[in-house]
Amino acid sequence: MTAAAVVAVVGRSGAGKTSLLERLLPALAARGLRVGAVKHASHGFLADRPGKDSHRIYESGARAVALVSCEQLATFTRLDGPNADEPSLAAALRALPPDLDLVVVEGFSWEPIPRIVVVGAGEAPDREHLARGEALAIVEGTPCPERRCSEFPGALVEALARAIQARVEAAPPGGRAREPSTAADESAFP
Repeated sequence: MTAAAVVAVVGRSGAGKTSLLERLLPALAARGLRVGAVKHASHGFLADRPGKDSHRIYESGARAVALVSCEQLATFTRLDGPNADEPSLAAALRALPPDLDLVVVEGFSWEPIPRIVVVGAGEAPDREHLARGEALAIVEGTPCPERRCSEFPGALVEALARAIQARVEAAPPGGRAREPSTAADESAFP
């Protein structure tokens, strides 16, 4: 498992979680942090393109396929059918490289990890988003209908990046990782 600190970005669908991450991830990387991400896909996903060799190999029955280039490495692992248990956040964290400083998680609101709660314009946060894990911030984006997204002011993004960096740097080396879902009172972000 990665020894990285973990923080979630949670909120209703369409609130602007991904839009915030698109701004926050570069701000964290610019501060010298090695950042990974985990995205919860509640409706499933297609990780490869139909017709490509790797997709054809996977569809032919391979239990796992690694796609490798000089710039990227991706692994697709087949689960045991539609009735299989969804992999845990802990399993996703174990799949990430061990040299990350921070993993930002989109979703997994049921996990007891610190979180940034994203709300829509004029909305209050859902109780479920505040019930588990420390709320580091509650942020509201400005709707941007022409792009079907939310916008977040640069000063807000920088303040979030500063606060996250300070928490990552304050954590003891090697003492950041915790197994999510093992105890409701433990935080994966010191």
